[in-house]
Amino acid sequence: MAEVEKFEIFHIRHAEPDNGNVGDRNACDHCLSPLGEQQAALLGERFKNIHFDAVFSSPLLRCVQTAAGAVSQMKEKPTIELIPEIIERNTPVGYHGQSVEYLSKYYDKLRLCPDIIWGPEDRQFDSLSKQGALDRARAVHLYLRERMGFGKRVLVCSHAMFGNNFLQAGVGLLEEERTQFILTLYHSSVTKIKYTSDGRERISFSNDISHLRPLLPDYECIV
Repeated sequence: MAEVEKFEIFHIRHAEPDNGNVGDRNACDHCLSPLGEQQAALLGERFKNIHFDAVFSSPLLRCVQTAAGAVSQMKEKPTIELIPEIIERNTPVGYHGQSVEYLSKYYDKLRLCPDIIWGPEDRQFDSLSKQGALDRARAVHLYLRERMGFGKRVLVCSHAMFGNNFLQAGVGLLEEERTQFILTLYHSSVTKIKYTSDGRERISFSNDISHLRPLLPDYECIV
């Protein structure tokens, strides 16, 4: 009998943003708050001994900063690949964050995904509709599975609304089944999705914030 292989996606929602701080960026493109920076650092502690074959992020700054924190304690600093197709749902059409050069001020090993995953070649796709986001999420899942293959593990950092679509698309949840899961609601929460070579799809855990115990010692974290 052939050995069953697996492909794992660790999805994280970005840490807490400073909604009043956009600097010279678009009004939707917030940086992390001081608490968000602490949350991202705690993700780094959580992931420091886990090997990821690739790391992907939305190009909006709060996600880039969160992904940078999540990989900050790894022995070898990985490249974070920016995927415009995982932009948040309510981002203005045509805005895909700042340039790689701009974002390199926050993390120095960044690159833009070279492939067009979904939508037109100029990536001027609609970021506003729920159905568009669900279609994008499904396309990103297929892209990651085909590009990486079994035996790999990846880290993906995105946003709450798109993250909900990402989870729904990843395992084919019906709309009425979504209420059975606590989706990517909390800042810096982690969801693990696993695919196996025998055709199974599984949500191993959803919305886990156990890494935040040092910040919230009296909070009953979801595990």
